[in-house]
Amino acid sequence: MALTDNCDLYGAVHEDGFNLLIRHFMRQRPSWFNFGTSRVAMNPKLWCVPIKPEKVVVKRNNPLMAVEDPLQLPLLGTNAVVALDFCVQIEKLEIDFHPGNVIALPPELAPPLAAQRFALHGRVCASIGCPSDRLVEMVEPPPPLPPPKRGDQDQGHREPPNVIMLPGDDFDCFCLDLFVVGHFEITGSPGAQRLEGKLDGLEIVDIEQGGLESTIECYLEIVTRLVFLPHLRVPLTKLVFDLLDLVTITLTPTPTSPALPNNPAVEDDQVKVFIDFGVGP
Repeated sequence: MALTDNCDLYGAVHEDGFNLLIRHFMRQRPSWFNFGTSRVAMNPKLWCVPIKPEKVVVKRNNPLMAVEDPLQLPLLGTNAVVALDFCVQIEKLEIDFHPGNVIALPPELAPPLAAQRFALHGRVCASIGCPSDRLVEMVEPPPPLPPPKRGDQDQGHREPPNVIMLPGDDFDCFCLDLFVVGHFEITGSPGAQRLEGKLDGLEIVDIEQGGLESTIECYLEIVTRLVFLPHLRVPLTKLVFDLLDLVTITLTPTPTSPALPNNPAVEDDQVKVFIDFGVGP
């Protein structure tokens, strides 16, 4: 049976091509995968893992690490925050389409990879610059917050916090393996539909199960849903062709049916999309 027997157009991406593209992109755009304060970005000795860019990146003097503001943590009971250097690097990133043969899922995600699902694996290394005891002792302790006055109508108002920058001397890096299982859906209203990844499960390995693991996973689920997966969105009906101002060809996802049970379909190590097109004046 031809791939277009149940649709007008057919497209697919194989996991091997996707992973090759990721590895190439990580070398071409390292600043999209490596983050740190300006002090960290300028000193490779403070990085958790070496960055290996393409030669053209170095030749053009493109940044290897995205410069971020210092990590600000509140000093509880005061109107002050401490600003610390940090480094976060995505060392590895890969995808696996059903049936799973690239990524070994942890037991918490119920391997093997279920039908119509994809898996993501990322290795993240990070560190926070811990200042020396001598440097901390040189800082004047901030005064405690005054107790709220009874009947004060402005109890919630506070002055801008006092930021105490403490350059770190000790960068003790740690690395975590993050696993994600998800599926693809076609979302959006007619005329603005897109292929979008959805999160089904997330697991961090090498952390003892408990409150710490749950807290980190909660944060990473938010980042995955709001930052990472939106980058996998692909507009399906954005392609509109005007031919000599006479007709317009629009692309729409092929409806599912017994002959086409899944659209998109994640199978045969690929993500497949089936498209119909219409012609209008």
